[in-house]
Amino acid sequence: MYACLFRAEAVAGELYELGLAFSPAVEQTDPSTVVFSIAPLRKLLGSPHQIASEISRAGYERKLRANLAIASNPDSAILLARYYAGITLVTPGEEREKLGAIPLPALFALTGMADVALLDVLHRWGLKTCEDLAALPEQGVVERLGNAGQYLRQLACGAIQRPLRLAQIETNYEEHLEFEHRLELLEPLLFLLGRALQDVCGRLRTQSRAARLLSVELKLEDREPYQCALEFPVPLADSRAMLKLLQLHLERHPPKGAITAFTLRVDPAEPRRTQNGLFLPPAPAPDKLQLTLARIAGMVGKENVGTPELLDTYRPDAFRLQPLPALTTDAGPDEKTKPATLQLVMRLFRPALPARVRLIEYSPKSVLASGVKGNVLRSAGPWKTSGEWWAATFWCREEWDVALDDGALYRIYQDVQSGSWFVHGVYD
Repeated sequence: MYACLFRAEAVAGELYELGLAFSPAVEQTDPSTVVFSIAPLRKLLGSPHQIASEISRAGYERKLRANLAIASNPDSAILLARYYAGITLVTPGEEREKLGAIPLPALFALTGMADVALLDVLHRWGLKTCEDLAALPEQGVVERLGNAGQYLRQLACGAIQRPLRLAQIETNYEEHLEFEHRLELLEPLLFLLGRALQDVCGRLRTQSRAARLLSVELKLEDREPYQCALEFPVPLADSRAMLKLLQLHLERHPPKGAITAFTLRVDPAEPRRTQNGLFLPPAPAPDKLQLTLARIAGMVGKENVGTPELLDTYRPDAFRLQPLPALTTDAGPDEKTKPATLQLVMRLFRPALPARVRLIEYSPKSVLASGVKGNVLRSAGPWKTSGEWWAATFWCREEWDVALDDGALYRIYQDVQSGSWFVHGVYD
């Protein structure tokens, strides 16, 4: 059973507060209409008549005059409360009879339909009320008006059963704590941050969410607040992994003063969902990789950890490091359908190996470098490349592919500016 309160000129929130006095789950259909379930009240207040009397008494105490309707489903209760003044009670099975006098435009107003053509068709059929529409055979209505007509007929019969459309309660993913005594050591601070992260991650899991960004603000004594933000390549919901990442960050960048309070907040995101193969070994957890990268960044520097991205230039080895993107194990459609091609792979020497090259008629005939020695059996080249003459990164080189008598194929080049030779890499 459901109760609906309707008042044409309702003040924002007054009907909703009255509904909350009787049920924690209240649907705000519009500013003038609320509906809620009264089934749990049967054991507390008694019959629907007694429940209606109690709701009326609460409305009188709040000086609130509104229509009240009780029916077996929410839509019937809404239609009755909007059409009949005062209190209307309908026992289950009598909805069609009670809804019969309601005009058809009320059904369109309830569903939000703006199909004027459909309403015009019903009027041309001579239908004016819910009773007229409910009297038509359902199969004929479906054949002529489709699903929309069938839904309107079921509304007119009071046969629509649906759950309440409850407003989504916004979850707070923020924790704030003021200290009684200032903290100067990292260990007690991490203990309190760990407790806060456990609470926040618990809320994330109840909402089937994960954290994409972790923000922490530390209030320092007699100093500007200390702020840090950690963005995860993979959304996390594990408080221990997040705490470890935060610990590594605070150890690399400690706050410059005593801490008196902190504010911790996470930005929610959709969690990472993957389907593991039945016959494949499980891959390492993404949060473990993130911890490993954080430890590496602490040793070599954050600017030296990331994903290499090629620059839009022909300069050899021109790249920059970008933050790691979101990890995924799903191959895209291009990767699945891309045909297999046979390609040579070259292992580059970083830095390139200085070499001595003997030339005969401008072609290399022997190469000597660290770990590389032999006579040239076949060669291809030279390929001359140069560019960025306007910048400090100007380059100009002549490249050769040479097959030595040691059985390997190498890429060598000569720096035209200095005349020096180098072994750039070896083909696998």
